[in-house]
Amino acid sequence: MFKSIPIKKITLFYTQCCAYIVVLCWCSLAHAEPIALGMSTSLSGPNQLLGRAMYLGMNALFEEINQQGGIRGRMINLTVLDDGYEPDSVKVNTIQLIDQHKVIAIVGNAGTPTAAIAAPIANARGVVFYGAFTGADLLRKIPPDPYIFNFRASYRQEMELIVQDILDRGISPYRIALFLQDDTLGQTGFDITKAVLEQSGFKHTDRLLVTYYPRNSLAIQSAIKAMIQATPKPEAIIIVGAYQPAAQFIRFSHRIFPNARFYNLSFSAASLLADALPGIHGRIYMTQVVPPAETGSEEQDFIWREGYLAAQVLVKALQSIPGEITGDTLKQALEKLGSINLEGFGTVTLNPGDHQASDHVWLTHLDKTRQWNSVKTSGEDN
Repeated sequence: MFKSIPIKKITLFYTQCCAYIVVLCWCSLAHAEPIALGMSTSLSGPNQLLGRAMYLGMNALFEEINQQGGIRGRMINLTVLDDGYEPDSVKVNTIQLIDQHKVIAIVGNAGTPTAAIAAPIANARGVVFYGAFTGADLLRKIPPDPYIFNFRASYRQEMELIVQDILDRGISPYRIALFLQDDTLGQTGFDITKAVLEQSGFKHTDRLLVTYYPRNSLAIQSAIKAMIQATPKPEAIIIVGAYQPAAQFIRFSHRIFPNARFYNLSFSAASLLADALPGIHGRIYMTQVVPPAETGSEEQDFIWREGYLAAQVLVKALQSIPGEITGDTLKQALEKLGSINLEGFGTVTLNPGDHQASDHVWLTHLDKTRQWNSVKTSGEDN
């Protein structure tokens, strides 16, 4: 016959077992492998503030998630490597992030010429390439490349807004000039401007005045000379490049062309461009892929906020993965996100046929208080 076991001993045994299981689970979570993400961006050289702002914005959100316990106990670990905004460096970094750091995604890379190198490598290796700081079409193929996902609106959508504003002001397309970075970013800007103008009915894009400057330089003299010699004089100058040469160009030409308006794509970095143009305001425009902030805090920086918002979408995808988190399961999770609303931003959508989350673009101008305000909501632009 079996001896009866006192209830107290059963309860004690059950309690000890539960405690042991809890300890095991806690130890398992505490030692869980982190979710490895990587970033190759510009942390040195003329464009270092672009890369730093994107990194700080994304990492701010990741740190918030880690403080809340991570993704089911797994911390998010973002490894960032400096490429100096040079394609040769980004190739080395991308391979290192994949082979040595075993990342499942490369996020927030800054620039078109660097994305042109890094994105195909990541895509071929089954690593998600997400949220790059560029609106270039090379990341927006139809159908989309399997592992390439974008947060921001495209340069094409930004340029459509710029060209529409120029035409709405009664400026002739013959008086449009371009100041471009002499690489894939500048070529992208030219191709899109040409396509948008032709779509609007202008058939003489071969007569556009197109000038260039070398990447990572401030060599703007030849561009200004060409515009001074041009007939007719430009009344709308579209700038596709980094903030330092853009600022240098605007500083010299703002008075030379008193009737000209200067239009910048978002890559020129609103906060940095404003800081580089002390005493200059009015007639300076920029498209933005996030709305102007209402505060003067760190969140005023458009790039920081873009990184933070892009990271929110990525985290929502990570949180939706029920099992193992890999490049493949993250790809599937991003494609299944559908439409979600980001507070203070709007609706973003991802699905298998559309790997660009946002289509939102704002046209802003720099006012005399050094703030970027929406053209539609502020009215005057002086």
